[in-house]
Amino acid sequence: MNLSGRAVREAVDFYKVELPDLLVVCDDINLPLGKLRFRKKGTHGGHNGLRDIQAHLGTTEYARLRLGVDAPGEQGETIDHVLGRFRASEKPVMKEAVAIAVEGVVLWVHQGTEKCMNHYNG
Repeated sequence: MNLSGRAVREAVDFYKVELPDLLVVCDDINLPLGKLRFRKKGTHGGHNGLRDIQAHLGTTEYARLRLGVDAPGEQGETIDHVLGRFRASEKPVMKEAVAIAVEGVVLWVHQGTEKCMNHYNG
């Protein structure tokens, strides 16, 4: 994910995707486990993957869906936290969150980011 900008740029160019038709889905340690947040645009917020995508696209003007994975327990554990497996107690929360995210992506395709923000960001 940290170096996904090149792949996103190549996909956008190959498929001739207009940026309003691009939705990037990523994890977010700044959101509680399972929480969804749609955004029309914005900064990378410290997320290395979004930073790389923005560098390759040259803009922050693309939609994103952030899926909360909660913050790591200790400051230096971020890499292990985001690359590790969910605990047994977290798996049902994430399974439901992914199902809701799929519904959100379908809603985004048909009705756009504003509708998703109003429906899921509460």
